Amino acid sequence: MKRLPIRLLLAAAILVAGIAAPAAAEEKSLLATDGTLYEVRAGRAADLGLAEGIEPEDFVLEWTARHQDGSIQVGIVPGTVSRSLKGNLDLAYDERSQSLLLLWREEVTPLTVLQLGVFRSGEWKTSVLLPNVGLAKAYNPQMRLSHSTVRWIGEDGKTLARERSILSIIWWEESQYAQARYAAIFLDEDSSLDGSNVAVYDLPVLAGGGGETSYGDHPSGAYLFPSLHSDGPGGAILASFADLHTQKNVVVRITFPTDLGAPATDNITWMRRHIPIVGVVGEAPISGTAPVRVSSMGTTLGAAYRPTFHWRDGDRLLYTRFDGLEWASVKAIPLSETMSYERALSLVVGMAASN
Repeated sequence: MKRLPIRLLLAAAILVAGIAAPAAAEEKSLLATDGTLYEVRAGRAADLGLAEGIEPEDFVLEWTARHQDGSIQVGIVPGTVSRSLKGNLDLAYDERSQSLLLLWREEVTPLTVLQLGVFRSGEWKTSVLLPNVGLAKAYNPQMRLSHSTVRWIGEDGKTLARERSILSIIWWEESQYAQARYAAIFLDEDSSLDGSNVAVYDLPVLAGGGGETSYGDHPSGAYLFPSLHSDGPGGAILASFADLHTQKNVVVRITFPTDLGAPATDNITWMRRHIPIVGVVGEAPISGTAPVRVSSMGTTLGAAYRPTFHWRDGDRLLYTRFDGLEWASVKAIPLSETMSYERALSLVVGMAASN
């Protein structure tokens, strides 16, 4: 087993953790299908302009809901007022259950904790997702909501069906090994959101490998930002990640059983309904053109599941693409009054998705 160098762990914590700047507030917004605009802010109470009943140096998560009738709800996510740094916000909305889903990363020395909050019927419920064992450090969590139709046989022998909502979560973890990890939460069945019951998988193992890892000379941007993507209307999820054991960038397709048969302990398919079915759909060398120091980076998958990495560097949007043979040199789009970051990003994503 190869232990992780302390200097690299510290570098990752300082340079690429998305919440490394405590004085700056982080904000995430989402438009729900019913027209409600949700906003979540993470930061110190003083920086967020919060004073009543909260110490200025406390870190909090503040949420706002702006409804179509003009009404506005504002509050603090329960249990988030503490001296622990919070960030790496991600939001999703499940129309079927009318639930807002909030994922965030929290520094609880010496641990890194991933937490999930669900806002449903006017109430928040939160749960710790990681760690369940050890002193793991998690970076750059991301989630993706998917839906699929699941069928089973009822007590009367007739086939029943319903739409299933699955929340997939991915992150980079440094503990025994340095690797991407994956978890799935079945929102229709797990109303308690008990994080201790959520199965967590090593993505290199799901891809058929796993084992001792080595950073080599790879830039940190090449491995610290695993990503999730939707793959068509059937509910499949794509995960793109660097495997530091095989020294490859891998894209896998993740699905779950949909034809379950009768609910019974002697029905293997029923008992395995929450276990992912994984297949490798793309491989590339680990990128040597990814950034060395960056706080945020995106991935777009194109034809044959070829990845393109994109990130902002001052007044430029940079990107690098795997063309099927090698990683192309870094290209840049200068930002200006006529070329906003959002416009440049849309152009890069459009190019990457089409090629």
